[in-house]
Amino acid sequence: MSTRWEPPPLPPQNFAPPRPATRARWLPAAIIGAAVVIAAGLVAGAVILKGKEGGSAGGRPTTCQAWTQTQQTLRAIPALPQVWNWDTPDIDTYISNQNVPVGKALDLFEPQITADPADVAQAAQQYVDVRRTQIQTLTDHTYVPADGVAVDRALVRLNQLCGLKDSGAPL
Repeated sequence: MSTRWEPPPLPPQNFAPPRPATRARWLPAAIIGAAVVIAAGLVAGAVILKGKEGGSAGGRPTTCQAWTQTQQTLRAIPALPQVWNWDTPDIDTYISNQNVPVGKALDLFEPQITADPADVAQAAQQYVDVRRTQIQTLTDHTYVPADGVAVDRALVRLNQLCGLKDSGAPL
């Protein structure tokens, strides 16, 4: 009786081709949703702090004090993708996720604009107006770069009058 030696059998191999790496479609929406929740929390925090901090006239914060808080809130809101156009996937979701908290922040800021000094009040109201126009043009898909330039100019003017650098830090 002669037995031939054979090596032990190899374990079964999985020869299925690897699946291409795909990103879950819900991931961008989840990230944006989380950012909106964080921004809403910052807006709520600004509302709570608004009552605790003193201001100039009868405990009412000055326009620049209110602007400093509002600007911090606006910075926490996620921006649109760096390179976007109307064909960018989910662009309406990105726009909505930006516009809703920006609108709420402006709603909270606008009643805090004090009449004195008049140039600061005018600059603050102009910023609110051009930013609301930008919100509307983004929603309507009529946004053009000039809308962004108008917001940037109003922002620079308000920051200068409030003694802030473009970054929002004091001069």
